[in-house]
Amino acid sequence: MKTSPFPLKCTEIIMKTSYRHAILIATKYLQNIDKLRHLIYIVGMKNKNLYTIKYVSQRTGLTPHTMRAWEKRYAAVVPQRSSKNRRLYSEEDVLRLQLLKELTDSGHSISQVATLESGELSDLAQRESTENLQPLKEDDPQLLQPATSNKLYHECLSAVLDLDPDRLEHYYDQAAINLTRTALLKDLIVPLFQEIGKLWHGGSLKIVNEHMATTVTRTFLLNMLRSTEISDSAPKIVVATTVGQWHDIGALTVALTAAENGWQPVYYGPNLPAEEIATGVQQSNAQAVAISVTHMLNQPALINELRKLARYIGQNVALFIGGRAVGDHARILEEINAMYITDIDQFSRMLNSLLIPN
Repeated sequence: MKTSPFPLKCTEIIMKTSYRHAILIATKYLQNIDKLRHLIYIVGMKNKNLYTIKYVSQRTGLTPHTMRAWEKRYAAVVPQRSSKNRRLYSEEDVLRLQLLKELTDSGHSISQVATLESGELSDLAQRESTENLQPLKEDDPQLLQPATSNKLYHECLSAVLDLDPDRLEHYYDQAAINLTRTALLKDLIVPLFQEIGKLWHGGSLKIVNEHMATTVTRTFLLNMLRSTEISDSAPKIVVATTVGQWHDIGALTVALTAAENGWQPVYYGPNLPAEEIATGVQQSNAQAVAISVTHMLNQPALINELRKLARYIGQNVALFIGGRAVGDHARILEEINAMYITDIDQFSRMLNSLLIPN
């Protein structure tokens, strides 16, 4: 059935009335969403093209939390403020946010594109759109890997910012399907928690968001580790964290990396005294130990634990220590004859070198 035209008279009334009254006028005449959007645009014009964050979220597909985080951390878009200190976005702000979302969805990091001028963003988006129109060959990697690690990274970060555990779990499942295990760890889990750490230390992320991300990720990685099948004859590596180190995402990443390189990880979890870790090494007949250190709040106690562990396991068991917290303590690592894990690729090479006969 043909819809009734929107009377020109209504447009004139809208420009002279309140937002609420304007909507009531429109619902009497409008019967499709396109005309309703046009009405909202008219009302926006009446209000000098300034929009609330809720409306901008609906137009751009970005969550309010993401927009606030982009503003605080990157000054990607800095809206005006109302007399009650509420954010008010201009039409130019909305268009810029749409471009930023398009580019981050296509794999760009927000930190890379946030500083570009709007014209530069538009040019970049247009170039990529043109490139995407080119036909793909049957063996093109884009066909073989439907969801890139970069895109999945941004989806997972968005879920963390929005405090949405179900969505985070969903994208982890997508990553498990579409990425190799090494790519999942190296290109998703590691950079995701590096960014979470930066946001938390910078005051842009609440503790509850970090705890949610850790809980979901820990469950996901533990399930992955339990489902890993390794030969009984494979060399064993004990993985744990020392006393006071409760965060074990790094340790789980190390355990899964070891499994990918043909080692059998014996995972004992967080917050273990040196003597307990050494007992595990002895009873499992492990050839190596990997310790994850996420902070050095009590540096003397931690160093003492590492010294004890090195003494207990002896020179015949390889000792790996990972975590940025110990990266600046080369002297201690050298003293206890420990190998420092800088990244997944380097750790893989070191594990493989231990398997080569002298």
